[in-house]
Amino acid sequence: MTRAWRLATCLLVAGLLAGAAPARADMPNPHVVIRALQELQTQIVQGKAKAREEQPKMLADIGKQFAATPQELWVDPRNARAAIIWLLSGGSPRTMRGILRYQTFAKSELNLARGALAFAEGRAPEARELLKQVEPRNMEPVLGGQISLVLAALVLSEDLAKSIEHLGVARLLAPGSLIEETALRRQISLVGQTSDAATFASLSRQYARRFKTSLYAQEFRETFAQTFMRIGTRASDDQLVNLEPILESFDIDERCRLSILIARASLLEGAWRSAATFADVVMRPPVDSNCDVPRARLYRAAARLASGGDEVDLLSLQKLDPSRLNVEDRALLKATMTSFQLSRSWPEPRKWDDPADIGDRGERAMVSAAQALESTASLLKESRR
Repeated sequence: MTRAWRLATCLLVAGLLAGAAPARADMPNPHVVIRALQELQTQIVQGKAKAREEQPKMLADIGKQFAATPQELWVDPRNARAAIIWLLSGGSPRTMRGILRYQTFAKSELNLARGALAFAEGRAPEARELLKQVEPRNMEPVLGGQISLVLAALVLSEDLAKSIEHLGVARLLAPGSLIEETALRRQISLVGQTSDAATFASLSRQYARRFKTSLYAQEFRETFAQTFMRIGTRASDDQLVNLEPILESFDIDERCRLSILIARASLLEGAWRSAATFADVVMRPPVDSNCDVPRARLYRAAARLASGGDEVDLLSLQKLDPSRLNVEDRALLKATMTSFQLSRSWPEPRKWDDPADIGDRGERAMVSAAQALESTASLLKESRR
């Protein structure tokens, strides 16, 4: 058992005793108790499943101890700030209300506590009013990081850029903590809404490098996939170089599934480099035995042929077994082969019998071409659903 876990265990025992026994003057200070919670949250970031399971219980036990803490201890600003951190970590608003009735918080901590309480109880307008003049960078790092997360949520509906900025402050104030991990995940999601591929790639690389073992990493992967499907297919070649290695942090089956989705979406968007790149990821050893490799081969060859491929790519398509493809991909296979063959053949010159027919035939040809383009657009739109 590590020293941190021994501390957490001792504090939990103290919390349980405090919930059952009368308040004592020698009870641990709240700012000491809160360290156990912060250690537990760090272990969540490190990927320890037991830590996440223990967090609700620890929050409840700390709440019992806070409820029994002597009134005079709350005069200490460190204890007041500990109560705010606990509340914003998921503590009970009811317990916080009880603490505030003592009226022992200094004015600076009192406004923060009231704002945090309003936020925890879903009273966003009141929380914004109480916290609008707050500067998290002037606070102790953990509290400042927590308040920055709150401010990011409060301004999101009105100012996306400001929300992203607040999340950046949270990351700077509490590096390596659950606060930074949470802020980075939210930043990636919000930046995705701006279609800023370069920043999206940069933030995603940071998360994959720093927090790939986090118990919340799955949420990052889902956000990455959804956002990439929206903006990644339009990324430049340089940005693709940065985005593709992020998939290495994913489990092999997830990497396969996501790469196939991205390759197909890229192909439909006409992003040939992206389609070929992510199709290659699927076929890179070790290959998952459950991965749909034929689809990846189709998308890679189709992308390469569309961007100037050769007979080797055509041969790759010809070797595919259509029975292993779904209806849409079989149609894509046929269309790709037909298009490639037509692009490599010269049509027989037509001989016009009557020059007067040229205008009518040209007009009919343009109408037919317009109808074909409209049908193709409808097919692509339907395939994206």
